Amino acid sequence: MSRPSLLARLRGRRAARRDRRRRRGPAFTQRGVALIAVATALTILAVLSKEFATNTQVDAFGADNARDQMRAEFLARSSLDLSELILRLQQVLDNPQVQQAIGAVQITDYADLLMSAFGGTAEEVAGTVGSTGEKPKGLGADIGAFGVRIVSDDGKINVNCANGKREYSQLVYTLVEALYYFPAFDPVFQDPAVDGSPSGWRRDRATQTQAIIDYIDEDSTKVSPPGEPPANVAEDYGYEGLRDKYRAKNNYLDTLDELKLVRGVDDRFWTLFGPAFTVYGGCKLNVRALEDPRIIAAIIFLTAKNKEDPAVRDGNLLWMHAQAVAWARQNGFFFNSTQDFVDFVKDPEGQLGAGLTDPSGQGGSGGSTQAPTIQIPGVPPGVDLGVELDPTEVDKILRAGPQRTYRLEVWGEITRQPPFTPLHREMTAVWDMGTVNVNQRSTDAKARNGAWVYLRSK
Repeated sequence: MSRPSLLARLRGRRAARRDRRRRRGPAFTQRGVALIAVATALTILAVLSKEFATNTQVDAFGADNARDQMRAEFLARSSLDLSELILRLQQVLDNPQVQQAIGAVQITDYADLLMSAFGGTAEEVAGTVGSTGEKPKGLGADIGAFGVRIVSDDGKINVNCANGKREYSQLVYTLVEALYYFPAFDPVFQDPAVDGSPSGWRRDRATQTQAIIDYIDEDSTKVSPPGEPPANVAEDYGYEGLRDKYRAKNNYLDTLDELKLVRGVDDRFWTLFGPAFTVYGGCKLNVRALEDPRIIAAIIFLTAKNKEDPAVRDGNLLWMHAQAVAWARQNGFFFNSTQDFVDFVKDPEGQLGAGLTDPSGQGGSGGSTQAPTIQIPGVPPGVDLGVELDPTEVDKILRAGPQRTYRLEVWGEITRQPPFTPLHREMTAVWDMGTVNVNQRSTDAKARNGAWVYLRSK
């Protein structure tokens, strides 16, 4: 039998390979790989583009926020600069010759109204200047609004006076102790661990008052209550035994927040009594700046002629008298002298009613020749208020005349499109008329009186 030819053998091998491929199924090809690669590349590119767009948008929002924060900051500073102008004007109005001509005028009480003409919205500007058409040129803020609230610190207890003369140190002692006279404050002085320390620190009213005075006065002996001889007992309030050790400052406080370092001045104490304190101004309280009912009640309690008067011994009646004085002050009833304060406390309803009568006796312009009946908020009908004070004792605590220190709360605000809320910035500052300005910017010698003594942005 002859051997197959070469051609026959090649044909046989091809047939065998076809048969094997037929049994294995279709062979793998690289068709579609390019499509998968392109789809993957497009997906990665879309993700990178989205990330880039998001980062760009975030950066844009951040830049807008930084811009608006800067605008709000400078609006607040604009309000502060305009407030200095108001304070300088008040300084002129406090001149005795000016007061003799036009009377006592406290323009700082209307600072928010005056400021609305320069930094208010279009509606506020129109309401302030009385315009009915377009906003007057040069008034109002084009990119937002700003404003101010000015109050005096002269009606608060200056704890730094504890480091002054003995008479002023005793004055601070009596005022602080009388501040929490009311029995309603008893729970504050019954907690055995007021500062959260492991050993606890029990305080009563006298101990708390001594702790405040001793932290500020320059000596290292415990202060004695007024009328008692000086004690020879060393101060020991356990500051060195705390976890974070420190010592009593025995010097003037730079800011009011330092008072929180005094033993016993916890959050509860600070919430109740912190607003009654200051570290600026003089030692006597200005009778024109009395607004805090707690301080007013302490003054009435300390200066009453009859210490056994039911209106003094009864905490509720004493609080009603304090509210009457505060309400009168808020409604434009000013005390130009300490005697005015004495007369008012003696007959609050009568003094308020007399202020609404027509002194000409004609009853014109809405005035009445008879004193109207006044119902003071917080005083139940039928309760007749009146406490006779000792003018000599009142003069030891109060003074009359121009106010010295002013606390300003200025703000600037930028309005933004929804859903973004307005961006608000605030600044707190204290102006002291009695401080000499060493950085004088005016050739007028009178401009040296008055300067900023505290500034904080928040």
